[in-house]
Amino acid sequence: MFMFRNCAVLLVIGSICCFIYGIINIYVDVEPNACRMTYMFGQPMFSRVQIKNGELYPNYRLFYYYEGLRDSVEPHAKDMTGAPVIFVPGNGGSYKQVRSLASVALRKALTNDAGIHLDYYTIDYDEELSALYGGYLFHQQRYLKLCIRTILSLYKGRSEEPSIVLIGHSMGGKLAHSVLTDLSIGQHINTIISISTPLDRPVLNLDAELDAFYAQTDSALSRTRTVTLPTTRTNVCNSLHQNPPSVQNMALKETSANLDNVLLISTAGGNRDLLVRPGLTASKFNDLHAMTSAIPRVSLSCDHLSAVWCLQFIKTINRFLFSIARVRDDRSVIFSTDKQRNLKSALSHFVKRPSRPQSTMSFSAANNWNEERRLVINKYFANGLKTSYFDLIGIKRHKRYKKLAIEALNVDDIDWLFGCTALVHKETGQTYCEKVTPLTHLVQRLPNREREPRSIAVLDLHNLRNTYLEWTHVLVRLPAGSGHLGYNLDIYDPKERHVDIRLPRWYSFSKQLAVNETLQGTLHYRLRISELFDPYQSLRVIVEPLQCLKPQYRVTARLCVPWAAGFERFQTLTSPDEKPQLYANVPTLLPKHYNTTLNPVIMDLYLDPICRYRISYEYGYSSALSRLVLEFSSWLPAHLTCVLLIVLRKQVSTFHEVGSFKSLKPYTGYLQYTSLYVVTACRLLKKLILSSRVLPTPESLDYSINVSIVIHCAAIAFSLVATLATWLALSLYGNAFYRLALRLTRQSQASSNILISIMTHLPITYGILTIATAIGTCSGVGLLLAFVFYFLMLSNAYKDYLEDFVWQKAANLVRGTPSEPAATGSEGDGDTLSGIDDGQSDEKKQQQEEEQEEMAAEKKEIDPEPCVGLQNFPFHVTLLLMLLMQLLLTGPNTLAWVRSRRHGIDLPDPSLQSSVVVLISLSLLLQFRAPQKCSGYWMMSIVLYVLSGIVLLYCQAAIYRLNFVFAGAFALLAAHQGLWILWRRLN
Repeated sequence: MFMFRNCAVLLVIGSICCFIYGIINIYVDVEPNACRMTYMFGQPMFSRVQIKNGELYPNYRLFYYYEGLRDSVEPHAKDMTGAPVIFVPGNGGSYKQVRSLASVALRKALTNDAGIHLDYYTIDYDEELSALYGGYLFHQQRYLKLCIRTILSLYKGRSEEPSIVLIGHSMGGKLAHSVLTDLSIGQHINTIISISTPLDRPVLNLDAELDAFYAQTDSALSRTRTVTLPTTRTNVCNSLHQNPPSVQNMALKETSANLDNVLLISTAGGNRDLLVRPGLTASKFNDLHAMTSAIPRVSLSCDHLSAVWCLQFIKTINRFLFSIARVRDDRSVIFSTDKQRNLKSALSHFVKRPSRPQSTMSFSAANNWNEERRLVINKYFANGLKTSYFDLIGIKRHKRYKKLAIEALNVDDIDWLFGCTALVHKETGQTYCEKVTPLTHLVQRLPNREREPRSIAVLDLHNLRNTYLEWTHVLVRLPAGSGHLGYNLDIYDPKERHVDIRLPRWYSFSKQLAVNETLQGTLHYRLRISELFDPYQSLRVIVEPLQCLKPQYRVTARLCVPWAAGFERFQTLTSPDEKPQLYANVPTLLPKHYNTTLNPVIMDLYLDPICRYRISYEYGYSSALSRLVLEFSSWLPAHLTCVLLIVLRKQVSTFHEVGSFKSLKPYTGYLQYTSLYVVTACRLLKKLILSSRVLPTPESLDYSINVSIVIHCAAIAFSLVATLATWLALSLYGNAFYRLALRLTRQSQASSNILISIMTHLPITYGILTIATAIGTCSGVGLLLAFVFYFLMLSNAYKDYLEDFVWQKAANLVRGTPSEPAATGSEGDGDTLSGIDDGQSDEKKQQQEEEQEEMAAEKKEIDPEPCVGLQNFPFHVTLLLMLLMQLLLTGPNTLAWVRSRRHGIDLPDPSLQSSVVVLISLSLLLQFRAPQKCSGYWMMSIVLYVLSGIVLLYCQAAIYRLNFVFAGAFALLAAHQGLWILWRRLN
């Protein structure tokens, strides 16, 4: 047991150090922001659009965006001819965030020969914090529906009613999805583009309203949309494009869902977005998901805010919208309602060209033709080419050479790779191709930062020969130009370039070798990584150049997760120590029974052929700790609650055994490791609950137990820090907090002293005041008032205790009170003498009785009475921390109430019932002078164990349920103390 306790101490210290390091590394190991700012070409102008019944939403507004016009534009009075687009801002977002999108669209419309233009609208949600308080979402959803109906009314004069595109940023994307629950609105929606949006579950599930909003949206969309979920056979890395089931089912009218015609696109910012991690941005109802680092012409990571002004990304969105818009005969613009056509356009803009073009091209034999038979080719034209250059590469090679990797430099947006059947010119004997088929659909444009464009294709020669029996060559065409041009070719045996590796164990600190040394001219390697399935796991890949022909090089890595469609990521390295380093990790947990050996995570390394490299790998500790913080820090409130409940159980148990000032120390209960048993027991209990199907289903958080252990140990450390801070505040800064409370409440010192004295001696008034405040305002205000008064009462009680302690010690020094062993010895000597001398006088006996009474009084001073009521400081400090946690959980409700007072809006308070229970129970505990030394604490210990298990089974993701756990703990403590007092009085 002693050894286990020492191990637990080391585990707690190590966990908190790892947690803090992970927080620091999040902001250190991140790529720089490469987004270019979007600038307006004219003065941004917003024209308010009047909405019917808009007075029901006094703090919301709808605007039409335009630029640079002196005269104001009134949409109701103007003939609106563009295709309507609505921008929906997110958590704390401003309606002005539409400027980048709308300004780029206005500039693009001026250069569009077809006359396509867009009408951008934006909604002002008063910058409400909708990600933290769910009561906003239902309010905002109703207003968004009104906005859609109002905008449709502006286009009533058209022969064909237009459909609307919604672009939602952050929680605005979820709001856009939620309007599909109303079929009368959903039939007018063409496309929804969500930017960095937590779609299927929130980042922090802080209240019941937020949980209900997600649950209702999910339930309604499950009936109107086709669901796409990964299975054990899913492998998106085997094919470039897979049509989602919604598109496949549209061909079958009897199986197509009602709203499958709406195109849903989601995007994620990547590792720079620290607010919404990529794994939350995909949805089972989506048609397409893309990471900004993998989007053509974007190829960078966006943080949460820069996604709405990043010029590269904004241009891509507008290009897509213009591609699906068409002009009618009356010069009005509408969006195409052909879902499959729109999806193909989305794939070409957000992924790459989706299907092989069937058209052929013709070339003249008079061109500059060359034929190459080498396995490795590196051709560069530093000064460009005056005419197009043609190279023919034979595909009929030895059967072991199955792969051909080819890279073109500075060749962008043209067809440069073809397949063909070679002919021999009769006169010149030159080999050439007259009819060629473009292979551009197999070309991947790699991100290369600000350097020359880099396009690469990896062809399977075996499949080409079997599919196109007449083909003899692959043709590379380099266009004429003055810039640097060239291409690299690498034909190889895949057995030599495909390397299977396993993720090292977390306790393995050694670096392992994947490839000792590559050959000069090597262009492509593929790493197949098995046993990488948890979102916190990370593999660091080190690509070390051994010898280079030039000082500058570039290596591009492509990561593909087979069960997660749309999470393809790219990263470019130019030095071994570049930040961020190259890590492989997965965004979501793999499906059940998924085999990562058969379907491993794929990392393609596109090397610079001017260097030879050594490729090694190791467990990525820095990245793993950072991802652990990002993915699972939301579990901390639940684990901290579990720790406080176990601490409270230990405190009541210790109080029942001894219960004196001498035995109860300030840190009683906090130096524990018992709660680790609860973590492991809950893993087993969860399996029993799932198999028995009697109790409610626990949260489906099937992650490694290592995550729970680290988070729980960090929670133990945080509980120690919180306790230390509370004791320091009570002992050192009690007066300072008291003066601060006086200033905030604007009360005089005399009135506050009277109020605190009344609450201390008659705590039922404490409950009446705080409960009335909670019901009259909101639960957070009542809890805040309760916390302040509770803290001040504890501070005063601790100050009185210190004064009594000092005076007692001073009195003992003046009277020369003997120590406890001496007192015991004197008492024993007195008893012996009284037993021997039976004939002493009454005066002697009276004197001995007085001396014994003095000794008993002195002994009583040394061993005081049991510490009940506020004098049991460890017990009440724990209750104070539990009250503080509930106060923090209701913080978003309080902010929402403060903001809504300005407009007279009534918002629901989902924490009111649990807060009232806590306040009633706390006032009763103070009235009963709890904790009293009574029986039944063993039952309370069992109940607190059960509550701690409930926390870990049902409250790690659903944080709002902790309010009910706190209410239950306070209520059970109050019931226990009240029943014992009633039983004592009756008997």
